[in-house]
This record gives sequence, structure tokens and C-alpha cells, in this order.
Amino acid sequence: MITIAISNQKGGVGKTTLVYHLGFLFARDGKKTLLIDSDPQGNLTSCFVEDVPEESNLTSLYDKKSLKPIQVEKNLNLVGTDITLSRFEADTKLENFFLLKNFISGMDHDIVLIDTPPSLGLFTSSALLSANKILVPMDISRFSVLGLGDLLNSIQKIIKTTNSPVGILGIVFTGIDDRLNLFKEVKEKITREHPEYVLETYIPDSVRVKESISKKKPIFDLMEDHKISVAYKNLYKEILGRL
Repeated sequence: MITIAISNQKGGVGKTTLVYHLGFLFARDGKKTLLIDSDPQGNLTSCFVEDVPEESNLTSLYDKKSLKPIQVEKNLNLVGTDITLSRFEADTKLENFFLLKNFISGMDHDIVLIDTPPSLGLFTSSALLSANKILVPMDISRFSVLGLGDLLNSIQKIIKTTNSPVGILGIVFTGIDDRLNLFKEVKEKITREHPEYVLETYIPDSVRVKESISKKKPIFDLMEDHKISVAYKNLYKEILGRL
């Protein structure tokens, strides 16, 4: 079982959209896939359901209750959440950092994708501790570039202190207008600093993605040949190659 945390402490870089589309691609490729929404905002959950059942809400894990994913499509299961999860953010007892890891270890899936909040608190740390691989989406803003170093340092600390086998799957640029010189400059800079991490595929910016998610459909179900659909499929192939 491969567990991938999609993480960046900066908000608005496309973490949820990435998890959503990759989840469908893994599942439709015949891989039993579990999506876990560990962000109290519950955006990933809302892509599938309006209200997640209590027994399938991540809050149950921190309440020390049983947790059971719901099926949202063939081969695709979901552990959702909502704003009630936020009440556990300050409860940083050591055991809480390993609850998610222990839960995942009992699952029978090929792929687990964890959507994380825009912070390096309990829920993101738990996801990083649970993961085999970490996928880092980022845009070309100054804050995203500056935050990358903090995230990579946090990952190294986790590896050092817990002897965790987690590794960086890759850095993927999202929401990109490739006509901008700034994109080329930022990509060159990050590639120069982390040549082993930067993925070739990037996700272009388009309002069509928001439109598709509002219809609770991945974009390739509505516009198969759209540039975003092609980009997600190419990204999926590139990720498979790295896995």
C-alpha cells in the first residue's frame, strides 16, 4: 500500500483539486483507492457529499470511535470531515500524531491519498507521519516559494526523529499561466535547487476546473480533451513512473 500526502502549508495551491482528480485516475486504473480529508475546511469532502456520515468522519478517529470509509465510486472510498475536526487541532498529545498512521495501516487499499490543511499543525504532521510519499503542489507566488523550504525542512525533521521511510514524490506546479516569464523563472529556480523533485507536468490555470467540481465531476468526465484533462492524465502517468 502506498500512502501519499499532498501537502503545502500555503493555501490556494490546488491540493484538494489534485487529490480529487488523482483519486479518480488511480481508481479507474483498477487500484483500490482511499481519499482522506484531513483539512477541517472539508473541501475535498464537499466535492463528493454535502454531509459525511459520523462513522466516516475523521473526527471519529480523534474521538476514539470506529472509522469506516464510504464508497463514492467503484474502487474509490472516502474518509471525509468538516469544521468540527478543528477542535482537535490543539490536542497535541503524542498519541494523536499516530492515530491516522495506525488507522491507515489497518486498511486494505492500493493507494491512500491524504489532503492536508494549509498549516504544519497536528493534521498535516499526522499525514506526513502516515505517508510513504509526499507530493508538493505549489504556485509561483513568493509565499509559496518561501514556504517550500519550511516544508522540506519539516519533512527532514520527521524522517530524522521518527526514522520514517517517507520520501518526496515530487513538486508539481499548479494554476499556471505558462505565458508568464515569472513561471519560467520560478520553475528554473526550483529545478536548480531541487532537480530530483520537480515534475515535468504542470497544471494550467482554468475556471473549467471549478465548474466541473461544482458539478461533482472530474474535469475529464466533462471535457475529455481540455488542456486541464490532458495535464492531469499526464501528471498521473508521471507519478506512476516515479512510484
